[in-house]
Amino acid sequence: MKKVLGIILLFSFLISAGTIYASGNSGQNLSDWYKKAFQTESEKLGATSATGMVLVFKEVNLLVEETKKSIEDALTSFRDIKVKEAESGIEKYRAETISSLNATVTELENVNFDDYVDKLNINAQIDKDFEQMIEDVFSD
Repeated sequence: MKKVLGIILLFSFLISAGTIYASGNSGQNLSDWYKKAFQTESEKLGATSATGMVLVFKEVNLLVEETKKSIEDALTSFRDIKVKEAESGIEKYRAETISSLNATVTELENVNFDDYVDKLNINAQIDKDFEQMIEDVFSD
């Protein structure tokens, strides 16, 4: 019976000691665990966020560089097309002008300037004779 009584007393002592320990430190232990777990998770989240932001900035920078290159290529292509169109227009205008000048030269080469001068002299003589006739008619 002493043995049973000893076991009951020992068991009661252990239960009361556990209850006293749990009731005294349980809030503090839980608070410490929560702070430690929060700190660990915060550090993980901060590291992950920083890494993610660096990766996003790298991707954005790469996208900006690719876009810049694409725009430069488009502008270069557009400029080259417009320069070729302008050169083509100038060349076409030059060819038309040369053709027109050549046609005018051919036309002028076919004209007999001696006949032209003779016609001018004849017209001048006719005008002079006409003026003389009018003067004769009105002077009498």
